[in-house]
Amino acid sequence: MIAMLQGELDRKSEQLAVKDKQIEELNARLAEVSSALVTAQQTAAAAQALHAGTMHQQLLSGKSGADQPERETEPVQKRSWFSRFFGD
Repeated sequence: MIAMLQGELDRKSEQLAVKDKQIEELNARLAEVSSALVTAQQTAAAAQALHAGTMHQQLLSGKSGADQPERETEPVQKRSWFSRFFGD
C-alpha cells in the first residue's frame, strides 16, 4: 500500500515538473508579447503625433486636405417640363 502511494506521489511530482516548465515557457512568451505591444503602442503614438503635426501645418498654410483648390459650383437652373418640351 505504501509503495503504491509512493508511486502515485512520484507521478504527481513528474506532472508538476512538466506543468512548471509549461508555466515558465508561457511567462517568457508573455514577456515577449508585452514588449511587442509596448513597441507597437509607441509606434502608433509617434504616427499620431506626426499626423497631427502635418494637419497643423496644413491648417496654418491654408492648404486643404487634398491639396486641391476649392471650386465654387454654379447652381443648376431647373427647367420646367413645359420649357424642355417646347424649348425656350
